[in-house]
Amino acid sequence: MTAFDAHSGLFLPPARRRDGREGSRELTRAYRRYVEAVQRPTDPCVRDDVEAALTLAREVMGLRRDAEVDAALRGAHAAEIRALGTAVRRAGSGAVAHPALLARAIVLARTLEQAAAGAAAREGLLAGR
Repeated sequence: MTAFDAHSGLFLPPARRRDGREGSRELTRAYRRYVEAVQRPTDPCVRDDVEAALTLAREVMGLRRDAEVDAALRGAHAAEIRALGTAVRRAGSGAVAHPALLARAIVLARTLEQAAAGAAAREGLLAGR
């Protein structure tokens, strides 16, 4: 039992303790699925890249998927999404282990989530008028 466990009054058996890596494991799994989705099509198009990026943003950031929001994000961020998709395809099978691509994917997921939240806030303000 660690000092923290003793003071918190909470005792978790060693098998159930969190080791601080659960979040990074989930992020890695989501990124791996993104890479697979981007590299899967034989003739990739923008729609494939956008769908993979929006799925990544949902898995990593909790982005709520909505047809209107998806369309707005697609229009505003298509170039960024396509650039990342192209970089992942160029990296080939090593893309999963490429830290710079992982970082770009995380930044893109955050950007998409923030843009979607901003759009939702604007919609709420306009609806409240």
